[in-house]
Amino acid sequence: MGFENIIGHEKPKNLLRMFLEHKNIPHAFLFYGQEGIGKKLIAKEFIKYLFCETASACGECRPCKKIQGGNHPDLITIEGEDSIGIDQSRMLSKEIYEYPYESEKRAIILDRAERLTHEAANALLKTLEEPPPFNHFFLITSAEQEVPLTIRSRCTRVFFTPLVREQLKQFFLMKTDADEERADLLARISYGSIGCGLFWIEEEHLLLRRMIAELVAGKNRSFVNASLIAEKIAKTNSGFSIYLAFLLSLFRDMLVVKYSQDFTKIVNRDLEGVLDWQIIDIQWVENTIKRIQETMRIMRYNVNRWLVFENLLFHVMR
Repeated sequence: MGFENIIGHEKPKNLLRMFLEHKNIPHAFLFYGQEGIGKKLIAKEFIKYLFCETASACGECRPCKKIQGGNHPDLITIEGEDSIGIDQSRMLSKEIYEYPYESEKRAIILDRAERLTHEAANALLKTLEEPPPFNHFFLITSAEQEVPLTIRSRCTRVFFTPLVREQLKQFFLMKTDADEERADLLARISYGSIGCGLFWIEEEHLLLRRMIAELVAGKNRSFVNASLIAEKIAKTNSGFSIYLAFLLSLFRDMLVVKYSQDFTKIVNRDLEGVLDWQIIDIQWVENTIKRIQETMRIMRYNVNRWLVFENLLFHVMR
C-alpha cells in the first residue's frame, strides 16, 4: 500500500521518502515514539520500497506480498516480548554476514529495542559498527532513553508523534465498522495510538475498563474483585500497558474536573457517571498517579504482571 494509505506521520514519511529519492539509505534507523502508533507498520512499508520489483511498494509483486505475509527470507524480525538476549544477537550477527537469499538487500527489524540485554546490546553494537553494505537495521522503541546511547548514536533517528483525535476518528470510520459515536469514543480513549484504539474495539476490553473504573470509585469494592480483574488483565499480554494508561488518564481526569470543573475536557467521558466527582481527594489522586507511573516503570522488566497489577488495584480502589 505504500505510505499514501497510512494516516498521519507526515514528517517521518517525508523524511523516508527523501532517503528513497536520493538513493541514500542509512544502514540503521531508530524509530521511536509512543507505543502502538504505527512505527513498525511504516518500517515494513519502507522495506517494501527497498524490496519491491518496481521500487514503489506496489503490494502486488512477489517481494511485497512476501513481506506482507511475513515470510520473506531477507526480512528478519526480532521482537522483545520479555527481552532480546545474547543468543538472538549472536544468531543475528551470524546471519547478516551471509548474502541475502532473494533480494539485493536484507532488512532487520528489532522491535522493542529497549529490551536488549546488556550482552545483546554489546553484540549488536559490534554489528552496527561494521555492517555489511546490504543490511539495513530498523530498531523500534517506545522507550528511546533505555536504548544504550552507543547504539542510538549509530542510528538515524526518526521520531513519531501521537496521532491527533481527528486522524484517529478518520481511521476508525474508514477501517472498521464503527459508527460516528463509537469512532469518536475510540479516538478519544486511544491516547494518539491506533493500536490502542483497536484494542478497545473489543467489547470484553471495554467491559473490563468499566469494571476497573467502578472498583476505583468504590463500587463493587472487594479484594476478590480486584484480584479477578488483575488476573484477566495479566492474560491480555500486550494490553497490560493500555490498562495502565487508562488508569493514569482516569486519575488525570479527576484532577482536570477538580481544578477546572469542566467536564468537556475529560478523556473518559463515557465513564462520567461512574465516579463521584464531588468527593475527589486530591492527595489520593496525586499519590495514585505516582504509583501508576512507578508501576509503568516496573513493568518494563520481567515481573509477575498479575501480582503487580493486583497490588496496584489494592492501593487505588476506594
